[in-house]
Amino acid sequence: PLKAITAMTLHLAVFVTNFIKLPKKGSFSFKSISMRNLFYSLFFCSTFVLASSNGSITALEEQLKQAIYQNNAEQIQSFLSQYQQQTQQDPLLLSYAEAKLASLRQDYALAIRIYRKMLSERPALTSIRMELAKVLFADRQDRAARLQFDKVKSVKNLPASAYQQIDRYLDALNSYNTWQIDASVSYLKTDNVENVSSATSIENTGFIKGERMLPQKAHGFSYNLSFSRDFNIVGSHYVGFSNETNGKSYWDNHQFDDLFNRTSVGYVYKKNEATFRLQPFYEKRWYGGEAFHWSNGIEMSYSYWLSKNWQNQTALEYEKRRFFIENPQAGNIKTASNTLIWYRNSEQIFYTGIAFSQQKLLERQYSSDIKNVRIGWLQEYAWGISTKLNLSFTHRQFKDQAVLGGILPLGKTRKDHIYTIFAQVRKRDWHLWGITPKLNFEWRKQKSNLDTMYSYKMHNLTLSFEKTF
Repeated sequence: PLKAITAMTLHLAVFVTNFIKLPKKGSFSFKSISMRNLFYSLFFCSTFVLASSNGSITALEEQLKQAIYQNNAEQIQSFLSQYQQQTQQDPLLLSYAEAKLASLRQDYALAIRIYRKMLSERPALTSIRMELAKVLFADRQDRAARLQFDKVKSVKNLPASAYQQIDRYLDALNSYNTWQIDASVSYLKTDNVENVSSATSIENTGFIKGERMLPQKAHGFSYNLSFSRDFNIVGSHYVGFSNETNGKSYWDNHQFDDLFNRTSVGYVYKKNEATFRLQPFYEKRWYGGEAFHWSNGIEMSYSYWLSKNWQNQTALEYEKRRFFIENPQAGNIKTASNTLIWYRNSEQIFYTGIAFSQQKLLERQYSSDIKNVRIGWLQEYAWGISTKLNLSFTHRQFKDQAVLGGILPLGKTRKDHIYTIFAQVRKRDWHLWGITPKLNFEWRKQKSNLDTMYSYKMHNLTLSFEKTF
């Protein structure tokens, strides 16, 4: 115990005085980072305490820890080989040494895999999460690295130098000019592909719906591909480019195939605490295999850290929509949204948001005001389980009485209430070629005052596969 206390005192001293110093921009490399920092100190202190409680701090463990502390790959390999032959081992120390050795040898894929496995079992290990963030940073997995740095930054009561260190990494991430690519695909099965009411009558008109107006089944898949890059001009000023494609394809009902693409180019300003974007965009939609409508407009967004645990995101958008064939739903769309995110700790995130959209279209019966409120919760558990839950409510108020097909008055101004639940679960350490499987459940209920036309319920259980490049 005395030896453990002495060791803890030594590392606590290092804890205060030694931190990473990032080199100047353009000269950054993973090997150039000094590993004498507070996170190692935290790790060593915790492992010393665990070892002392068992009365089994061995000289070999001490040597292995010192080799890791000194960033000495040759010694780590030597002591690790000896330690692996011992009958009594500290699994945490063993995994840490293996990951450290892999990172020093620039085998980042192996190091990332080990660190993720450690966090799947012990998500509260802030020191290991920081190590994972640094290796992701070295491997140029910028988005994944930023997420882990943000989680570490949300941990309370770290020394000020620790937060400054994380900010240096975030500044370095902001200076990178790399492509960010995301892709996903999932299976679709639906009994109501157009989300229409199953009632056969048309309100109180005495008319009966045709087959095309009733729910139809479809089987297929949805897909998403997005890529973006910020090109640094000077200092914190960038030119941002992004392209996002979303689509649904039904092999047994192609008349409902839906494809959407948006391309944005504009100005970006980035600092470690804030990002501002002002980007004009062009988008186009294809429906049933034919060009349906196109739009251009501009989007402004601002993301800002209010504190170490709170982040705010605001977006404003104006869109001018046009159709390739004359359509009364052409017009102007204005949207404003705000999302507040609370990083309660490194394993738990909550968020809430509101949105308002005003659609002024050629015919007032299609114009509407849309109000939305949402809340969400992301959680990391032991055994590598992660979950996401989102609840939302939307109210849509149209502007004039509905006239079906322009000839059949329905006698009411349409008003919809929409309730949505989305849940997702995944296993963090399940990866194949960087592809992550996720199980998704979505439930939606729309209640309309034009009940026989627009009220419906739906639920889907899907398996999606996602990859970030």
